[in-house]
Amino acid sequence: METQQFRDRRPDALGDLRVLPDEILCAILELLSPPDLARLACVSSVMYVLCNEEPLWMNQCLKVGGLLEYKGSWKKATLHRTKWTIDQLLLNHGDVAFRISQRSSKKITMKFKDYVSYMKVQHDEDPLYVFDDKFGEAAPALLEDYNVPHLFQEDFFDVLDHDQRPSFRWLIIGPERSGASWHVDPALTSAWNTLLSGQKRWALYPPGRVPAGVTVHVNEEDGDVNIESPTSLQWWLDIYPQLADHDKPLECTQLPGETIFVPSGWWHCVLNLETTIAITQNFVNTSNFEFVCLDMAPGHHHKGVCRAGLLAVQDKGFEDVESIASLETNSLNYPDMTRKEKRLKHVELGKEPSRYGSSWHAKDEFSEAYNNLWNQNFSYDIDFLSTFLEEERDHYNSIWSASNSIGQREMREWLHKLWIAKPARRQLIWKGAQLALNVDRWYACMLEICACHNLPSPMDDEKLPVGTGSNPVFLVSDYVIKIYAEGGLESAIHGLGTELEFYNLLHKAKSPLIDHVPEILASGILVYESGRYRTFRWEGKGVPDVIVNCNLKGGCIEDCFPFGVWSKIQFLLKKSAAASFTRIWPYIVTKRCKGNIFAHLRDTLSDDDVLHLASFLGDQLRNLHLLPLPHFRHTIHLDVNNLSLARTFNILVGSSKISATNPSAKAVSEGFTIPPEWELIIAALDDNDGSCNVCGSPTWIHSDIMDDNIHMEPCPPMHCFGEDAPDASVIANGKLDSSNGERRLRKWHPTHILDFSDLSIGEPLLKRMFDSIRSNVSNYLLK
Repeated sequence: METQQFRDRRPDALGDLRVLPDEILCAILELLSPPDLARLACVSSVMYVLCNEEPLWMNQCLKVGGLLEYKGSWKKATLHRTKWTIDQLLLNHGDVAFRISQRSSKKITMKFKDYVSYMKVQHDEDPLYVFDDKFGEAAPALLEDYNVPHLFQEDFFDVLDHDQRPSFRWLIIGPERSGASWHVDPALTSAWNTLLSGQKRWALYPPGRVPAGVTVHVNEEDGDVNIESPTSLQWWLDIYPQLADHDKPLECTQLPGETIFVPSGWWHCVLNLETTIAITQNFVNTSNFEFVCLDMAPGHHHKGVCRAGLLAVQDKGFEDVESIASLETNSLNYPDMTRKEKRLKHVELGKEPSRYGSSWHAKDEFSEAYNNLWNQNFSYDIDFLSTFLEEERDHYNSIWSASNSIGQREMREWLHKLWIAKPARRQLIWKGAQLALNVDRWYACMLEICACHNLPSPMDDEKLPVGTGSNPVFLVSDYVIKIYAEGGLESAIHGLGTELEFYNLLHKAKSPLIDHVPEILASGILVYESGRYRTFRWEGKGVPDVIVNCNLKGGCIEDCFPFGVWSKIQFLLKKSAAASFTRIWPYIVTKRCKGNIFAHLRDTLSDDDVLHLASFLGDQLRNLHLLPLPHFRHTIHLDVNNLSLARTFNILVGSSKISATNPSAKAVSEGFTIPPEWELIIAALDDNDGSCNVCGSPTWIHSDIMDDNIHMEPCPPMHCFGEDAPDASVIANGKLDSSNGERRLRKWHPTHILDFSDLSIGEPLLKRMFDSIRSNVSNYLLK
């Protein structure tokens, strides 16, 4: 019988330190702090043994003066004396309200002293636990001890301001039996979790491997993904014991001072074996950036595949999936659900009750077939996963999933900030932007427009769209290129048509507003056909040949601007269906303004800057309201058949009034002719007495004057004061002499208002026109 050979692990585990005897190593370890010892214990198995010797921790504990409490071991006694223990947190932050695990749709907080009292007396099978992503704001002193481990310090969300980035770090405190049920971290981010006290039991499955007992809900309309799972305790007690060895997860017990790394897309479940305190943080780095961008992209197939593997596409013609009899369509699709969604699960509910609810049983033949399918076909590879994106979906404007960690506007801004801040990573960032925004399509459109109008080629910094709007906008040299994509072709053509009509009117009326809008240099329509892009110039007048066959219903052909504001109002009234995919995009080229947008400057403006900005906007809006309305050729005869409908209308005709008690009501009920300028301007504004007060005259309305549509330039010294400029002798260090009681010098002054494609016409103080009447009177207006 052969004698088993034992290998000395010390040389490999200690590396260059192997030349030192254990006595010297232990002497060195005594010089380290408790946090350093905890980190060093994670280096290797031998170092783990050396760093957990009781005499070492006894010396550490005795170094600290004050009251000593022995906690069963010298290591626990030492750790108990740090800030991050229940007792110390209770002493220092007992009155701080922390967020509690989400057991309801409401936000729940508890003062820490109350939560500790709850922990001591509760007997819940699924106890509440602290899960607070705002602990740094609630207890700033805790951040003094908070550092990201050096292995995880690369984080692409760092380019965002703190209030812009999604939730990313959490304080987690909970008693035994509490924990996190099965889930995949949001946005396919990676995470690290450091345990400060207590013990946690972890279970993990690789991406695409749905754990037994878990159901994945995928909404086919917006890609929203929700997970239905038993509690952590229920899973360990009811499901885990029934799993075959090849079905069991990766598992481990986490001890104090140890850090768990959860890679992108991995399923994990955590159970607290005793009262624990932990810190966790999610991050985006080079290794998972593309997966995060993929997860942000609109659609549902790819989201389901990332989490549930090929179960998510079992009805999409994959031969290997269809060959598995266990994957029956009726077990995955639930037509009675209120939302159009798919349930993807690994097991079915059993019939036998248990003290923790229904028990779960895996079908052996199903489990074996599913595992074979997962092993043979599924790959958590970005090229494989991206094949499930919906190619015909407009990624720039499609419905954004409610489960996304950031919104569409924030996503665009994040990608552009990354592009500027991390030039060494641009190849990777471009790939991510392709997945999330289809940026290669918009870049190709921009290049074709530049070539058509002899504009300079974009520099590297100019290749990504800028801003947070719903239409791709590129800054190329001294030019701004805007591609109208929001809402589909009909909405886009009306956006450009209205903007061109408005600019034409400014010149005709010689309005002073013309000095504060960007100069239009070119406009047209871009078409993709036969594998190439072509441009057709269009100034808004007449119906361009390229869209004649697109079945768009603009204004009358003889009208100067058939897709101007009146046509757009009619389009908005009848619009109901969602925008379809298009390969035709209107565009406009304007002169680039100097300076910066208000959104980027708001925190740097002085009080005087803000007051001047408000005055500027007031002046320009007045100029807007003074503009004449474009001509409208037709008069609609509105037949009002009952007084209740008549009261729904707020028909603005001078100071007239429609009332159920008014003698003129009979005349109204028999028929009423709306003046031309108010044919499409009707709002539901019933008075308490059932009457409809009407007043005023219609005007142009710009309801999209947001912080990114206001442009400002640096204020030259002594220039912004105009005729009231003070003498230079009273100015010092950029401020007016305080003895004069004057305000600070202005740094910025507003120059331009941008984006007039959403212009409409109506009562300037009453903007709820379209939504309130669309369902009630659109049929009357469109007869």
